[in-house]
Amino acid sequence: MRPGNLSPAKPNMKLMPDRILLPSLFKNVTVTVEGFGDVTVDISYGGAFYAFVNAQRFGLDVTKSRTRDLVDAASAVTKAVKSQVKLHHPTSDDLAFLYGTILTDGKDEYSSDPTANVCVFAEAQVDRSPTGSGVTARVALQYHKGLIQLNQTRRFQSGATGSQFTGKAVEETKCGDFRAVVVEVAGRAFYTGVSRFVQEPADELTHGFLLK
Repeated sequence: MRPGNLSPAKPNMKLMPDRILLPSLFKNVTVTVEGFGDVTVDISYGGAFYAFVNAQRFGLDVTKSRTRDLVDAASAVTKAVKSQVKLHHPTSDDLAFLYGTILTDGKDEYSSDPTANVCVFAEAQVDRSPTGSGVTARVALQYHKGLIQLNQTRRFQSGATGSQFTGKAVEETKCGDFRAVVVEVAGRAFYTGVSRFVQEPADELTHGFLLK
């Protein structure tokens, strides 16, 4: 299963944990963010690269502030990181780009209580979930900072909707020349619709077409 995707599951069925290899992270990177000055962020990979920063740095709360304000702050960070930081992926140059910024509640040390975040990705879209690849990257970051140990399960909550995933680091490994960690993420998914495609034999373009 690719990070961020959900396999088919029966309604109200808990998904099997997804194991993902985390190869790269950049800790305590300072960027100049328009409207906010110098901001220190962490950058971690969990199927995509994300910048992480405590929402309090912008005077915001991920569970109470207006979504528009959260999106504006996160988008400003994303823009700054993209223009000022060169990312590296040890096995694929195509993956060496920032997908978005995740604002957190700053509760990174291990606790049985959930920690909340809001993921603003791609074209300033807000994820309704805690974000599978984002949770994976955040677990890796917490682990490599020494804030959590192997097999300590944490709960991650979407500041936008309150939905939750769990995540834990299960083993250390290597990816290229980098230390890496295998992370398990689990959650629940529900069907929201079904699509049907029909291929008719008389369709002259049934096998597709090429535009030049």
